[in-house]
Amino acid sequence: MTEITQEGWKNKALSMLLAQLTSYVLLIAATVIPSPGTVPIIPLIIAALTLAAFVVFWPFRGSILDRIVTLVFGAISLIFVIVPFPTSEVPPDQTAADGSVLPWYSWALAMGLLLVVLVVFSFGRQMAREKREHLIRALSHAVTSGVAALAVAGWCFLPDLGAMLAKGTVAGTVALIILIVLGLALAVASTLWVRDADPDPDIRYPWIGTGLMPVMLMGVTIAATALVLGRIIG
Repeated sequence: MTEITQEGWKNKALSMLLAQLTSYVLLIAATVIPSPGTVPIIPLIIAALTLAAFVVFWPFRGSILDRIVTLVFGAISLIFVIVPFPTSEVPPDQTAADGSVLPWYSWALAMGLLLVVLVVFSFGRQMAREKREHLIRALSHAVTSGVAALAVAGWCFLPDLGAMLAKGTVAGTVALIILIVLGLALAVASTLWVRDADPDPDIRYPWIGTGLMPVMLMGVTIAATALVLGRIIG
């Protein structure tokens, strides 16, 4: 790890956790606001704003192109929340009553493809650089930011997951406990990230981006839990 470039960066843990908590509150609160139709408009908007804030308060080193690529991958992931991923065969337990594919299953398929594209693109881009200083760091930052951007769209399925949890099943209770533990674990990890961070000195308040990253990553656990519980309790 290179030398920390911003004085006081290590002392931003509490501010970072506050930003993280605020993001959680907004994303969870978005689920109780009714959305017209079947599209989760409000969660989609909050997830998009979270992605935008992450790009603005960029917690990594890198160029403006890195931030644009992250934004593009995140936007594509959000699109697949409302646009079904083309697939020929769907398990019967992943279809709705009208025969359509359940949105979190469709999004999971898109997520798998986007992850492959992200890794290949990030590696190819780093290999294409004429000067490859800090290659591992640059590749790590590109993949990490891309994964977080892809994952944040998973929060759009929280209303569906909430409906499953409201049934009060044992599986739902266990799933909720696991989600809480994972969230707390990522919060603890983020305090280590903010302590060891080496952000771009030109970015203002990069600790906000660090705080948003665990929230964004939790999005994939929301979608995964909806996928699993959907098969168990319907």
